[in-house]
Amino acid sequence: MAATGGLSLASGTTAATASKVKLSDGLVQNLAVGKVYRDHKGPVTGMDFTYDGQFLVTSGEDSSVYVYSCERASRARHLRCEKYGVSLIRFLHNDRDCAVAASRNENDHLLKYWDFHDNKYLRLFRSHTAKVTSVSPHPYEDMFLSGSEDKSVLLWDLRQDRPTAKINGQGTTMASFDQQGLVFAASVGQPKIHLFDTRNYAKGEFTSFDLRPHLKADLVAQHVQFSPCGKFLLVRTASQLLLIDAFDGELICEYVVSSPDGQEKPGQLAPVPGFSPDSQYVISGVSGGDVCVWSTTNARLVHRLEGHTATPSRTCFSPVHALVVTAAETLAWWIPDSTTAAA
Repeated sequence: MAATGGLSLASGTTAATASKVKLSDGLVQNLAVGKVYRDHKGPVTGMDFTYDGQFLVTSGEDSSVYVYSCERASRARHLRCEKYGVSLIRFLHNDRDCAVAASRNENDHLLKYWDFHDNKYLRLFRSHTAKVTSVSPHPYEDMFLSGSEDKSVLLWDLRQDRPTAKINGQGTTMASFDQQGLVFAASVGQPKIHLFDTRNYAKGEFTSFDLRPHLKADLVAQHVQFSPCGKFLLVRTASQLLLIDAFDGELICEYVVSSPDGQEKPGQLAPVPGFSPDSQYVISGVSGGDVCVWSTTNARLVHRLEGHTATPSRTCFSPVHALVVTAAETLAWWIPDSTTAAA
């Protein structure tokens, strides 16, 4: 994969002005590779933007964490975690220097509250007894959710070593806050999505959605995410990507993610999808190396980003810039092609 030119997110762009960037079909269809990084020596396991879109963090199987400046389109930090390794990684709310990261150590399934500036762990969270499968920071409070193969969802306070709440499941779990932090969704090993009130989780779920009528070969959700607008839930299994109404659980549409030969294996780790910040688009890597961008509510394919030689495991829209980052054999930054736009 080669870049089409130098990466520039706009001269003098700030977080305040960048938030005014309006996405459209024309802009998405004009995306081209502006920069390519080959820093990770292996698959990327986690990727996240800061709340203001100024920085991007990636983690990989090579036990490295890289932080990139989106304003300068340059690498800002390289951190190592030899002892525990790094799988999932998420920035905390309103913070450019701290993140929660899950270990890749087969014998110690801890979570780390990591200060990048001083490169030290502020706290280690030990409770999970198997691989951590999801990490979701609260959008404005000092807490986060984690899911695991140990059949539990845990709610953590950053100031405490032990979890403040535990939800037991029947299989691999995952959980995610909505954009306002008022509700969280959990998948606990069954083909259902359970919704909890963040303030009253002790009372149990206030509703649940049965996914079985919509699922085919694989009944286990590997990824659950609220749309930024709060109206939708994105559900990913090994072979399907579904959009669910967050209020009544009805299926809105399904995105075509299967390979042409349909050889996805039930239970295999699927690419992690995502929403654009305005909830207008859904993005995901697909088998073969392409990245698809669909119109959210009708699954219309708006654009296919081509160039990766391996299936992109992570794809993200910047929360403020006209920027998409995709991770496969390389880390590619996609921006509107000014040459094409000018023509």
